[in-house]
Amino acid sequence: MKQKSVLYIVGLLLGLLMIAKNHLDHSFGEFLFKFIGLSPWTNVDKTGFNLPVIIGFLLILFGVSGTARTYRPRFPIIFSSLIIGCIAFVLISPIASEKAMFLLKHNSKGIHSLDYSIKDSKCYIQTVESVVKSDCSFTIYNYGKEENFMIKPMLMDSYTDMDIDVQAHMVSIAPHRKHLFSVQFDGTQRNENGFGGSLERVGIELEVGGVRKRFE
Repeated sequence: MKQKSVLYIVGLLLGLLMIAKNHLDHSFGEFLFKFIGLSPWTNVDKTGFNLPVIIGFLLILFGVSGTARTYRPRFPIIFSSLIIGCIAFVLISPIASEKAMFLLKHNSKGIHSLDYSIKDSKCYIQTVESVVKSDCSFTIYNYGKEENFMIKPMLMDSYTDMDIDVQAHMVSIAPHRKHLFSVQFDGTQRNENGFGGSLERVGIELEVGGVRKRFE
């Protein structure tokens, strides 16, 4: 019985870790899949079913039901307590991960000081022949002491066959803060297809001291 109860609790904790997201909107399950060389999505273009979420919910169902059955004779409200605890864990995870990164990277500099939240990004784009004007909004985390960096959005859209090359901009940034800002970019479109509208969840390339890093 004791071994089974431990198995249920471990399954519950693993399930929560699989579905809980950090402040950048990435789940810990996705990190695990990428670490072992597997795609978290059933389709190669990051669409379809999210496998860590499916596995996580199955583990949570297994862990909650098993733990509740095991401990209900001694703790009648164990089921509702487990449900509330799971919800609280998922809600607190983004806040806790953000605080942890600011603490762990407090003295960092260079590209390792910076991080990017793709979930809040958006670019408004207008093209005239090959000339492109774009107004983009980004959320950048500066965990450490970096003061400036080069930024360039990756404006590609498979649905419109759009591929744009833009000029990078130098941006100044205060240390130990989350920054929300807008940057205007000029560029050229390689395939010269006219396009006007907005793109969301835009990837970017950051450069500090000649070191580049892509966030997609």
